[in-house]
Amino acid sequence: MTPSLEALHIEVRIAGEAGQGVLLSGQMLAEMASADGYEVAQSARYGAAVRGGEALADVIVSTEPIDFPLVERPHYLVALSQPTYDRLAPAQAAGTLVIFDPFFVKPQDLPSIRQIRIPATDVAIAELGRATGANVVALAALVEVSSVVGQEAAQTVLERAENPKFRAANRKAWQLGQRLAQEA
Repeated sequence: MTPSLEALHIEVRIAGEAGQGVLLSGQMLAEMASADGYEVAQSARYGAAVRGGEALADVIVSTEPIDFPLVERPHYLVALSQPTYDRLAPAQAAGTLVIFDPFFVKPQDLPSIRQIRIPATDVAIAELGRATGANVVALAALVEVSSVVGQEAAQTVLERAENPKFRAANRKAWQLGQRLAQEA
């Protein structure tokens, strides 16, 4: 387990639209936490639309058994669309860290929460040649700022991609997300 805290319970919500890789990001984060030895609960919700409907991925990471598997008060929110940002960000508890992608999200002035601008889509387009890697860029930024999982566990999961083409793209997207988080 990477973080040095004796007792750890972190709730993460990744939110966006169907087709943005939100559910995959939640699954990857859950796998990373499990590879790091944590107790993990992961759930996903999405609208009926194939593209454009809301998609939510919730992940709980804990050193203790998880009694209730649904995220109630996320410590971290990753917002990849304006509608999910507008609905979720203002309702966050004081101290929540909100990571948003300015390609899709114009942030509100919400003084009780901390917000980090991670231009995941712009960087994915510029560096990967397509927007589809933005979810991995955003996930890497989340892991970098939160240390919710270790880099070794993250690399292990990234290497599990079935298609070698995705492994290389995921590694590059991960490095881009780490850099963006360090610069934020």
